[in-house]
Amino acid sequence: MEPLFGLDQQTMFKLNALLLLVFAAAFSFAGLGQKDRRYWVYLVASNVVFALAFALFSRQINGTPADLMVPNACLVIGLGLRWQAIRTFFGHRSSATWFLALSIFIALALLFSPVLGTGLVFGMTNAVIAAQILAIMVSLIREKEALPSRWGLVFAYGAVAASSVLRVLQGLILDQGMESLLPADIFLDLNLIAAAIHVSASGAFSLSLAYERSVAGLRQLALRDALTGLYNRQSIEALTEIIGHRQDRSQTALVLLDIDHFKSVNDIHGHVAGDEAIRHCADVLNRVFGQHEFIARIGGEEFVVLLPGRDADNAVLLAEDMRSTLEHTPLVFKGKTIALTASLGIATSLEPVDATTFSQLLERADLCLYRAKLNGRNRIEVEGREATARSGTTPEITVPPLAPGEPPSLEAAQSSRSFAVQR
Repeated sequence: MEPLFGLDQQTMFKLNALLLLVFAAAFSFAGLGQKDRRYWVYLVASNVVFALAFALFSRQINGTPADLMVPNACLVIGLGLRWQAIRTFFGHRSSATWFLALSIFIALALLFSPVLGTGLVFGMTNAVIAAQILAIMVSLIREKEALPSRWGLVFAYGAVAASSVLRVLQGLILDQGMESLLPADIFLDLNLIAAAIHVSASGAFSLSLAYERSVAGLRQLALRDALTGLYNRQSIEALTEIIGHRQDRSQTALVLLDIDHFKSVNDIHGHVAGDEAIRHCADVLNRVFGQHEFIARIGGEEFVVLLPGRDADNAVLLAEDMRSTLEHTPLVFKGKTIALTASLGIATSLEPVDATTFSQLLERADLCLYRAKLNGRNRIEVEGREATARSGTTPEITVPPLAPGEPPSLEAAQSSRSFAVQR
């Protein structure tokens, strides 16, 4: 039978082995100084083992079962190392025991092929390889991390999986009376073409996968406040992406918080103490509202919490927990106890919040925060609810509720902004 596309099978094996070694070198350099070094180590090891298998196969076309025992075992081990690499990359634990056991199983099957039959052993060997590849594909598909390159890897493994399934059918159905476990036929040509596609695509997409995560990590750093680790003001532009899957179309509450008399902390205890006060407040926010909410530091001592799916009553309960916790958990700095309190304003929306509507909701919450400051601080004010004046404080003001998306009046916005400069 003429080779498909005039391919020389021995040369194709060697070219694939060379390509595997080239990517192994690329993985080695890519992993230098990286935190996820185990991912790169597994990839390098798998490529070296695959390259050894292909080099041995190039010399054993139409070879005996004994000749093919080592290269087939190498294929199983190489796929096991790929599985380990992917599981490690996505933060999962896995054991090497199962693929080492599979390689022993393959070796024993090849050893007893005169008894079991060449076609059956050929089919079983390729079935084990196909099952490993499918397990890798399923693992990639089930991952939730938004890395588009994993779909490229699924394609890369899918190409060689299809070829392996075809060889399973060849051994178990089409050619049960085959004489060799590596026959030089059209199916081998197809398998070598699929292998070349897989080696090139899996190598490129494995590098791309790590690059995408690196870029995503840098982007997350850009959206985080360096002092507290909370989101920063720039993250508002990416708000839909951050909380989109948690949006509840019925309602959203926003809590705006400002540390009371923060300038006094800096003036009396120094700016380092001020930084510690901000971190302390951020820690309390995380404890009360949880890591799953959108919590951001949007000014020097000003924080915002967005609560998708929460109404005003629920937001008030959480805000009061935050206010009380901060009041009764003073900051201890260099042996000194620094009492901290906060004023909070709450506004709600009956529609999903994006970067634009967030700004409008923030302005409305700022009017409530202004009222809390004006009425004596260390209190919560809610949009649409009258304040309860405290003894010895400035008389209350009332901020009327606004319809979703309706901006505050010019006079109110100006009052809020001028007050924000003073606090």
